[in-house]
Amino acid sequence: MQRLIPVAALLMLAACGQGADSGSEGGPDATSPTTTQTGEPDAPADGVVYQGALTVLQGVDRDAPELCGVVAESYPPQCGGLPVTGWDWDTVDHEEAEGVRWGSYIVTGTYDGKSLVLTEDPVSTETVDMDDYPHLQYEEPEIGDPAEDLSAEELQAIADELTTEFPRIVYGGWADEQNGVALVDTLLVTPELEAYAAEHYPEDAVVFSTVLKPIEE
Repeated sequence: MQRLIPVAALLMLAACGQGADSGSEGGPDATSPTTTQTGEPDAPADGVVYQGALTVLQGVDRDAPELCGVVAESYPPQCGGLPVTGWDWDTVDHEEAEGVRWGSYIVTGTYDGKSLVLTEDPVSTETVDMDDYPHLQYEEPEIGDPAEDLSAEELQAIADELTTEFPRIVYGGWADEQNGVALVDTLLVTPELEAYAAEHYPEDAVVFSTVLKPIEE
């Protein structure tokens, strides 16, 4: 069984062989018809802009690169998550092995309901000082006062259900018995995810910890 690396450790993946195959053969793998990396023509004009530092990976059986919440520590690594629109491997440093391409990047874009649509070129985390991006550092989520007392089993069931219902953006969760909430790890919190939680669970019973942060442009 391959060990899974949580998102907090994803930035370490690029340490081995950074940029070894940045000039790999083959044309762009952008998932949008635009020829630019950003794919701005496809981005919603009034969409929230998100930014985060995480691994982007495209496996041999995937049509598009995907953002990863957790990564299997194999070689090549394995993961899956939210597709990225507007990506071009030919313009970013990355690793490649057995047809799998990956790297660790700061990504910026909007969510169109199916993918993260890039609005800026991705930046390799190996080329920047993450201290210059304080808004991307992990912060403890705010925990309110749950409307109902739920057991650890009920809280874990909530986290598991959200992981099943939203597999592209939710990648795990656990029962925080001390605070009486389900702590759910997610790439971003979409309106659909918020609405589902509000409809199915007691108020303040779910607390989201996100990787992609809303930013102002």
